[in-house]
Amino acid sequence: MPRQAVIDFHAHVFPEKIAQLAVASISDFYEIPMASPGTVSDLLAANELAGVDFSVVFSTATRLVQVESINRFMAECQQVPALIGFGTLHPDMSASEIHETLDIILGNDLRGIKMHPDFQQMEADSSFMHELCRQLQGRLPILMHAGDPRYDYSHPKRIRNLALAFPDTQFIAAHFGGWSQWPEAIESLAGLPNLFVDTSSSLPFMPVEEILRLIDAFGIDRILFGSDYPMWQPADEVRLIEALGLTAPEKQAIFWDNSSRLLGLM
Repeated sequence: MPRQAVIDFHAHVFPEKIAQLAVASISDFYEIPMASPGTVSDLLAANELAGVDFSVVFSTATRLVQVESINRFMAECQQVPALIGFGTLHPDMSASEIHETLDIILGNDLRGIKMHPDFQQMEADSSFMHELCRQLQGRLPILMHAGDPRYDYSHPKRIRNLALAFPDTQFIAAHFGGWSQWPEAIESLAGLPNLFVDTSSSLPFMPVEEILRLIDAFGIDRILFGSDYPMWQPADEVRLIEALGLTAPEKQAIFWDNSSRLLGLM
């Protein structure tokens, strides 16, 4: 029987010289230890063990000055056949700076945009995000961190507002639509035709019954596998999906079909 092909839609990587500092910063923000060093070489080795074929990789600009170097690094990552790079922007950008940066992201064939409202201290439905979506015109999907009871920036209701305002843009709300705010995620986001969720940083925190309820609420064709490397090991996250008792077609949808369709890999 052929091995199940896998796309990991949620992985963070950093240049070797700053990876240790970047991973420590994430660890401090969430007050949890990191599983891995966050380098490209380590991710590729972890994917080999997990049976992951492609990883969508990105990083978040917490300062405006970081945008150019992050997008350049993501373009370099995309030269690795197993990596699919997403670009980023920063909420301090003017409309003209958004335009210039989108030209660079599209020109480097990066396959999407990653934003983190909590890291970047901006509301998910802010005027900046409206301007970004207006200029983007649905040409790339936008992956957003979703949910954190400590903040309101990434609350599922804000992501809903943005998705409704821009129906031609495909949005991915990470962490099953709202980390630790999963009932609110279902209420706000389930059923939106331009909204996907990924499984990252969620599976270890819920019983199987709640995970299956989320999958049923969003629909099997709207779920993307994500590991949230380097927070967790891809192999462990694959095993957690395998343990849900899903059918082979359902696992195929989560591990491959939905992501490949969204990324245009079909």
